[in-house]
Amino acid sequence: MGGERTMISTEETSVTIDATRYGENIANVEVTNGHKAERSPPQTGIIGPVATSGFEATRFTGRPFVIVTVGLPGRGKSYIARRIMRFLSWLGLKTCVFQVRGYRRKQEGKVLKHSPEFFDHGNEENSKIRDQVVENAIDDMIEWLRQGGNVGIMDGQNVQQKRRDLIYKKLSTVLDGDRILFLEVDESNKDRLANYKDMTLKCSSSYSDFASLEEASEDFDRRAEYYRKAQEPLSADSPFIKMENGGSDLVLNKVHGYLPCRVCNFLMNVNLSMQPIFLSRHGQSEFNLLGRIGGDSGLTDFGENYAQELAHWLRSNAPDGLEVWCSTLLRTRMTAVPMTGSFPTVYWRALEEIDAGVYDGLTYEEIQEQATVEFEKRKKNKYWYRYPHGESYHDLVARLEPVIMELERSKKPLLIISHQAVLRVIYAYLVESKPEYCTNLSMPLHTVVKLMPTYEGKFVEERVPILETDPEMAAVGTHGKEDVVETAAGSRNNKDA
Repeated sequence: MGGERTMISTEETSVTIDATRYGENIANVEVTNGHKAERSPPQTGIIGPVATSGFEATRFTGRPFVIVTVGLPGRGKSYIARRIMRFLSWLGLKTCVFQVRGYRRKQEGKVLKHSPEFFDHGNEENSKIRDQVVENAIDDMIEWLRQGGNVGIMDGQNVQQKRRDLIYKKLSTVLDGDRILFLEVDESNKDRLANYKDMTLKCSSSYSDFASLEEASEDFDRRAEYYRKAQEPLSADSPFIKMENGGSDLVLNKVHGYLPCRVCNFLMNVNLSMQPIFLSRHGQSEFNLLGRIGGDSGLTDFGENYAQELAHWLRSNAPDGLEVWCSTLLRTRMTAVPMTGSFPTVYWRALEEIDAGVYDGLTYEEIQEQATVEFEKRKKNKYWYRYPHGESYHDLVARLEPVIMELERSKKPLLIISHQAVLRVIYAYLVESKPEYCTNLSMPLHTVVKLMPTYEGKFVEERVPILETDPEMAAVGTHGKEDVVETAAGSRNNKDA
């Protein structure tokens, strides 16, 4: 990414910002590579309300909000920042993580490697350099918020009160004080600390250039010691959340307002253990065979064969402690039957397929013939279209929020057996795709989507075909093959109706 620049565009203005100065994580923002655009005129004063596009649009007050992480190295701050970003982006809020280490490592267009002594807070010259790096990150964040961003997350150590005062003072020129929240992450469990350190050494770009893991470990320990000596408690004058011991303890100070409380509620439920998640549609149903949507039909013989093969595959490949979540409709319950006794199963009504309303049980051809206007309306905007007396994908996102919260809370590996639209929404959340894009994601029959979490908070995907199925039948329910898109994981698929 050395000399690349990234253009972040909105309807009214556009601004070109050095892609290397941003953190690596930009979510729910239209990003395109292009020529340098004219920088918009300087703006001053408090940033006013901005628009949202997700189901929070009717609840979010619109004033931008900033979260500033605090804590020693190797505590999971970046991981938590990414989890918050993923959740808020899924709700429809434009969210971006600004990683201070990325700004620090790429000063003046050069990739720099700093010795541990660079982080000695007693060295005034180095402290000034680090403060300037933070101010650069804040400047970019403010500019991004002015272009329509909703939530900015500054990911750094920020262990000294002087540094936090600098951040608060600079942000207060454009934000109300209640829109700046400090999030301190602390940990005392030795096993988790060792795990965080190991992940940091293996995955962080700060340690990618070391010749050996031992050399990187020594550098990490010396750097952490400088931060430990400089660490100061959070001031009670500013809003903060202190998250301790993997989220088992939360301390809140002056936290109020809708969005800060949503973040707090998320942190109360989030679990920092990294477990795999498996997604699978039910086996082929009788309605799948007939091309009908909705309903509560059972499985065909071919679908029951998939259920048996899936159970066999899981007994050989499932991680210890796997739990199965499944909808209450007949076709998913039949798919889960062969797993009975091997894996505990939880049934969720919230995992039922999108409600097709008055068109439940019809084929797409029948809908097009009987309700041409409605068919065209849905074709133009699948995400927002609501079936008469039924649901839209937008409604489905809201309905699945309790499932998402429980998924974040779970400490067990999970297999979710559900339906095409439901799994699209859950998959979109996990891979950080815009909610509006979930209608284009591929969820074929008789295939397990395996998602493995990483240190950065992302998921690595693998698709495992369990039962050989004709491609047209595997994509049953698909309509409109003229539209081909890229999934979040990069595989090509047809746009579904």
